[in-house]
Amino acid sequence: MCGIWGYVGATDSIDVADAWNGLCALTDRGPDAWGMYVDGHGRVTDEASLPDGESAVAIGNRRLSILDLSAAGTQPMEYDGSWIVYNGEVYNYREIREDLRDLGHEFDSDSDTEVILHAYEEYGSACVERLRGMFAFVVFDADADRLFAARDRFGIKPFYYSHTDGRFSFASEVTSLLDGGVVERTVDPVSVDGFLTFGYVPGPRTIVAGVRSLPPASTLTYDRSTGDLDVERYWTPSFDSSDPETDLRDLLEETVSLRLRSDVPVGAFLSGGLDSSTIVALMREVSAGDRDDLHTFSVGFESDTYDESAFAETVAERFGTDHTSTVVGPADVRARLDDVVASMDQPTIDGVNTYFVSQAAADAGLKVTLSGLGSDELFFGYPTFETVARRYRAAKRLQTIPRPVRNAGGELLSRLGDAVDDHTIEAAGDAVAADSAFGAAYLSARGLFSRRARSGLLPETDRVRWDEHVGESVSDLLGATDDRNVVSDAELGWYMRDQLLRQTDSMSMAHSLEVRVPFLDVPLAEHVMGLDADDKAVGEKALLKDAVSDLLPLDVIEREKTGFTFPFAEWLRDDLSDVVTEATSADRLAATPIDAAAAADVRDQFLAGDRHWSRVWALTVLSLWMDEHLLVEDR
Repeated sequence: MCGIWGYVGATDSIDVADAWNGLCALTDRGPDAWGMYVDGHGRVTDEASLPDGESAVAIGNRRLSILDLSAAGTQPMEYDGSWIVYNGEVYNYREIREDLRDLGHEFDSDSDTEVILHAYEEYGSACVERLRGMFAFVVFDADADRLFAARDRFGIKPFYYSHTDGRFSFASEVTSLLDGGVVERTVDPVSVDGFLTFGYVPGPRTIVAGVRSLPPASTLTYDRSTGDLDVERYWTPSFDSSDPETDLRDLLEETVSLRLRSDVPVGAFLSGGLDSSTIVALMREVSAGDRDDLHTFSVGFESDTYDESAFAETVAERFGTDHTSTVVGPADVRARLDDVVASMDQPTIDGVNTYFVSQAAADAGLKVTLSGLGSDELFFGYPTFETVARRYRAAKRLQTIPRPVRNAGGELLSRLGDAVDDHTIEAAGDAVAADSAFGAAYLSARGLFSRRARSGLLPETDRVRWDEHVGESVSDLLGATDDRNVVSDAELGWYMRDQLLRQTDSMSMAHSLEVRVPFLDVPLAEHVMGLDADDKAVGEKALLKDAVSDLLPLDVIEREKTGFTFPFAEWLRDDLSDVVTEATSADRLAATPIDAAAAADVRDQFLAGDRHWSRVWALTVLSLWMDEHLLVEDR
């Protein structure tokens, strides 16, 4: 796991000192070592040797040493005139390396980085089809003046870039592009509208104008001689029927076994729920007692209503783990809030819990943990699967009503929902007037602020029909598979990708911690996606429970699913109310796109007990984030 940063100029160049600043902004992602390839100077690995002046090419890496801890694994790595910088883990690197050795390749390290570089030289862009893991990497071919980049299939690892006529720049974090001076500190108002819609910034846009996210399962080629940029998708999730002879348990054991490949200890996040308990149980099962030092981590709260740490402790005792339960209260959030916001690469209403559990793992000396993330999206673990499918059927019927009638009805419902603070009614108003029946149904379950509410909060910004974007993203599946499979695809491509995976990456890497997600192993995911939707919908993830029932305690199997959330409502109304009030004040919002009066209305209604915490928290985070990263045009 690492951080990558780079600049390749077609006609422009960059001051090497600026490139160094951009790379230094990623130090938390890779505190163990660093390296930079500078055109005409080769690889530089100490600050004193950095050349003065400008260079047309500068690509660098901050290293978190996990595989091959020796200097042989240091990046950038060169082979036959090509240089690679890479963030992530390719778990089947040993198997790929053996295939390449059979073809005559020789290796100088035991790192997966070198394997990717040789695989690219052997197979070209098709090398990504062989990679099993999480990754974002760049190969710069100095002889051909061409850059090739790729991102893993689910978007577990981030990759951001900016492209102009004169240059191409990239990084693991949006904010490091700012610190490197390659983009202006200007907010993208459309992305702010997206953030208020979802509670996260939907890709491929980012909160910074002119910066984009490379979509998952995509490759990018930049021709330095022409300045041309080409992005291609190399994999698409499929819900075609799975092989009935494939055993789910075998796939689960294989994916966990692969993710235990490491030259440093591997721990696990453990909430006590089905998903994380399954991961811990399988870690014990496949390691055959070789990991007596298994360390697990959970977060508990200073609130009897929300504290579920006892469940995690029960599972930890069952599997004999060295368990750490961190108790978090409002005072802890206040004390760490500045760092929490600074750790957000883009604003999000999620991630505070991940911040604290990652901190606990890092404090224990770990560099790697496993997480149960991804199971809900594959095994229909959320109520949204049935809810969205049902609302989609209703929304399709509404499409037969003439547009003027739907517009009037939608406005009426939106006003009513706003008046009584009922998001379901507000969402129904949006759905009635929407062009995309599925997109409207999805936003009714996953949306934050309604279209009408956003009009008040962002009076100077044109509204985006996000329902159409959601609908378009799943258009090939609508009518071709079960509606609940379509919801699964949307969950994987929106909520999981842009909220869960993004915040997990940013909050864990703020503590120099790599989080691996076994449920998002491609063979396992493809198998589950291809299973019958009715089978996946039975009970609460009955298929998964059946596969591991012999490993887990009965109370884990029978326990109802609960969310892994903080008691934010009571904290924000009480101990942290001054934080909310200050962040949403007219003075703090004056230099942002947010209308202060509309924000004050949301805040005051929340403090009076009439609004859900997520909306006022979104405004609070946005204000704090923009202030932290100075993303305002007039500063």
